[in-house]
Amino acid sequence: MVGVIGPLVEGKRQLRGPLASVALFGLGAVVGASIMGVLVGLLGAGVQSLADESALAIAVGVAGCVLLLADLGVLGLRTPTLRRQTSSTWYRALGPRTVWPIWGLDLGLGFSTIRLSSLYWFMVLFVAAFVSPVLAPLALAFYGLGLCAALAAVVVQKSRKARPVTGGSPGLGLLHAASSVRLASDALLGLASVAIVAWGATLL
Repeated sequence: MVGVIGPLVEGKRQLRGPLASVALFGLGAVVGASIMGVLVGLLGAGVQSLADESALAIAVGVAGCVLLLADLGVLGLRTPTLRRQTSSTWYRALGPRTVWPIWGLDLGLGFSTIRLSSLYWFMVLFVAAFVSPVLAPLALAFYGLGLCAALAAVVVQKSRKARPVTGGSPGLGLLHAASSVRLASDALLGLASVAIVAWGATLL
């Protein structure tokens, strides 16, 4: 997201009308995440009717451990992801008023763009297993709000610096932090997975 949106929020190309743009992006992100939440809720309705809480907890925890191994590249496993970013050409093709909610919708869906870690997939499994199908769209909507908050933070940071772009990839400084973000995500994924397996075992 930063690599695509970065040029619009830094230096001489500073984003115009940042509040409206972030709000439109947030609206699209929440809608996209809620749509995914409906699908997860339907999955959850079936899964929760087939297994009890202890079995679901152990299954989700074990799946989380497998996802962690995939993030770490163990046994040749790879993070489940599509190798695409949301399109930067939409800005020129659709215009600023239209592109922000569409960017938000695309990113809010979660599965349609590249994932740096499997924490998103773990969240989807957790919601499907333990959240009421009726509330699943609301639960996923918070993911969309998180994306909106991340964009708002980028806008604030870039507007404070207000530095012209001197070369390199847009948003390169933030992209350099991707490894740290992935490390933190994997640490959280591992801890949560082990904790849920342990919790499931106590319910047996």
